Amino acid sequence: MAAIEPTRDDETLKRRYLRVSKLILLFAVIYALWVAIIITGTFFLGMGLSWAALTVEQWVLSAIVLFALFIILELLFFLHLQMKRPKKKKKVTPAQFIKGKRVHSITIPAGAKGGIFSKTYIKIDENSVLNLRYQITPPHDLWGIKQ
Repeated sequence: MAAIEPTRDDETLKRRYLRVSKLILLFAVIYALWVAIIITGTFFLGMGLSWAALTVEQWVLSAIVLFALFIILELLFFLHLQMKRPKKKKKVTPAQFIKGKRVHSITIPAGAKGGIFSKTYIKIDENSVLNLRYQITPPHDLWGIKQ
């Protein structure tokens, strides 16, 4: 069975969420800088509270509420994309068949690569065959050790 490809709507939604996330991050950084300017102006420069429309506590409280709202929005975007993402299928190695019978291979010694192997096919049942691969000559005996 083929893997499910994302549709065009999913890609459009993903791009839209990414764009909105960038705008949220930009607004959050600008708002944090504005609150930092207000705190600096009020406490360190001694400008008082008359130049800012709200008190410092109100600005900080509004920043906390907005950042909580931004975090909730980002989590909703993430969860919505995760729910729409198609589930990945486990990758199954293609089965080998000989004359309509499934072949199960065993290599002796296990994991041996290269060299000369004997191949013995043993019938297991009506639908299965065992391929017994036994290493006759290891690869270093064939080509020798390079000096």
